Amino acid sequence: MRDAHKPITPPANVPLSQVDRAFFANIIEEAARADWTVHQLEIAALLARSMNDFAVEQALLREEGSVVSGFKGMIPNPRKAVLQMHANNIISFRRTLSLDAAARGEKKEVGQRMAGALAIEAQSPFNDELLARA
Repeated sequence: MRDAHKPITPPANVPLSQVDRAFFANIIEEAARADWTVHQLEIAALLARSMNDFAVEQALLREEGSVVSGFKGMIPNPRKAVLQMHANNIISFRRTLSLDAAARGEKKEVGQRMAGALAIEAQSPFNDELLARA
């Protein structure tokens, strides 16, 4: 309970852009604050960067199209391979953090644990929105 209300900030050794930070905030919400270790926060930051990179590459692919003109005529857009690499990284980081459903246990048990942890966090005196947040 001591760590249930601690603020979680991205680690300094994994620099994040403003957009990366939005992904990071969403990732952090997937587990109780008390459960995050320093190393897991580093992995979460890497996951956030990969998710942002994926979004950027996907937007570019949509602009360029799935098939582009190449030296030998029309070819599949090489950006598709880059997207697949980012998708694989995202899946790998999520598994490392045990954010995938299978790693977290039975669905009912996970829901009960998460509900308990979120209930504790909801009792925070800092949730009244009267204090400024970083």
